[in-house]
Amino acid sequence: MRSPRRDWEEGADIHRIEEIKRSSRHLRGTVFDELYHNPDPGLSEANRQLVKFFGMYQQRDRDRKTSLDEAVYTFMVRIATAAGSLTAAQYTVLDALAQDLGHGSLRLTTRQAVQIHGVAKNDLPALVQRLTAHDLTSLAGCGDVVRNVVACPWPDFGGPRDRVRAMAHLLSDHFKPQTRAYVELFVAGQKVWEAAEDEPLYGEQYLPRKFKIGLTVAGDNCIDVYSHDVGLVFHPATDRWTVLVGGGLGQSQGVANTHAALAHSLGTITTEAVLPVVEAIVTVQRDFGRRDDRKFARLKYLIEDWGLNRLRAAVIERTKRALDPPVPLDWDPETDHLGLHDPKVVGVWLPQGRIRDTATIPWARTLRHVIAQYQPCLQITPQHHLLLVCTEAEEAGAIRAALVDGGIPLPETLSPIRRYVMACPALPTCGLALAEAERVIDAVVAQIETKWQEVGLSPTDLRVRVTGCSNNCARSFLAEVGLVGAAPGRYHVYVGGTVRGTRLARLLEERIPLDAVPDVLEPIFRQYRETQAPQERFGDWCQRMAVGRPPRQDLLEGAHHHG
Repeated sequence: MRSPRRDWEEGADIHRIEEIKRSSRHLRGTVFDELYHNPDPGLSEANRQLVKFFGMYQQRDRDRKTSLDEAVYTFMVRIATAAGSLTAAQYTVLDALAQDLGHGSLRLTTRQAVQIHGVAKNDLPALVQRLTAHDLTSLAGCGDVVRNVVACPWPDFGGPRDRVRAMAHLLSDHFKPQTRAYVELFVAGQKVWEAAEDEPLYGEQYLPRKFKIGLTVAGDNCIDVYSHDVGLVFHPATDRWTVLVGGGLGQSQGVANTHAALAHSLGTITTEAVLPVVEAIVTVQRDFGRRDDRKFARLKYLIEDWGLNRLRAAVIERTKRALDPPVPLDWDPETDHLGLHDPKVVGVWLPQGRIRDTATIPWARTLRHVIAQYQPCLQITPQHHLLLVCTEAEEAGAIRAALVDGGIPLPETLSPIRRYVMACPALPTCGLALAEAERVIDAVVAQIETKWQEVGLSPTDLRVRVTGCSNNCARSFLAEVGLVGAAPGRYHVYVGGTVRGTRLARLLEERIPLDAVPDVLEPIFRQYRETQAPQERFGDWCQRMAVGRPPRQDLLEGAHHHG
């Protein structure tokens, strides 16, 4: 077998990806032969692209100083848990899989999925078989399809948020690829030469690019709803939904005209219209999204080319349903839902969503014990934390006590800066990462918090997010202080996002060494302390004072119907 790296270099022309999808026989390719009959640890470029649709990313440990041809490849498997919902039994299975077949840790994501890193190619079938046996799947965890559907995680026991999550599960089921390749390759282990099946929604080539959907209830923007291709906001008083379109925070490093964008209101619809309207938007993107350049293939660029009115007309034509005018959206300050809103819910803060035992805190062992003993339902939050939902307040109290005994800090005991910080995994496994994120976040936050306090701002809150590249998995472009990896040890510094998630941050400085970031921020912090208005947050002050360069597409709150 040829080196996976050589195939990567020869397949670097992004036009080839469309041909790989088209000729794959609904994602089969030659995955079977390479999975079961080739001893090499990696896959060819074509099959590496295809298994992404099954939630599998081929990775290598970039800390190891081997040559690229000698690199040892493993796989990250992303389990698509719609709305972040898990049963206790499902969590137990994922925990065991991480121990048995992975590197030993689970990683919760900012899109409410679960990642297991370090899975060998030969172990992929066994992993999928155990997932399938417990009603879990990695299908559509990645790839050019509708990805994991995100929703507000807070349980309100029959209230509007539960309705929002039910809709998220409905959409998730509806947009799963229909191909049987996932089961054939990883569960049945049978090679099917003639695949007589259709993909009625996705067609032969699937979507031009990934597609993200998020749902929440009016007033609660915990999911950063404006960052999605389609955002749905439920209004309980009227039983209607606002439809937002065209969000996306990723941009291509060094590629002109690629940029982050926040979604715009397309209109309002009834509950019965949600599924057909969202399907219409997805199929418009399928039919008209760019396939000649993946860097411009997201829905946001189609909307820039078409304009909202043309998209609205296309959706109306495909659904034969009216879209009523947008309504104003007002948001409470962003929350992670880890506070004590309900005595039956326990919020578990996890450092960057990573669940593993450390030298000082047995995170994995403690969670394993309390989940096995009390059998709560689990909700992953969009900040990569956990909510444990119990049937009785007494059980929640016992869990809270067990967490404290295990050394796991309760959210309310953390400083606001540390509690709300977010970082992506980045190095050493992410192939896109240009700089560190998860492994440096603790030191970065400590230094920024020190500067914050030195100028007299403690204990005021500050939202900090760090990503290893401009794909923005931790949504740094929405933070009050966002660091985006630009090169090894260097970061672009952004300031001026809002806790309500309605504004893009501005670029302050480019390619700053990591250890110089606190010094870059210190004079800005000092000026903020001296000139801030009463109760004015740092991000809002940066916007008012026009600190940094404005983003290409800034979201003007009044003009776009949100506060």
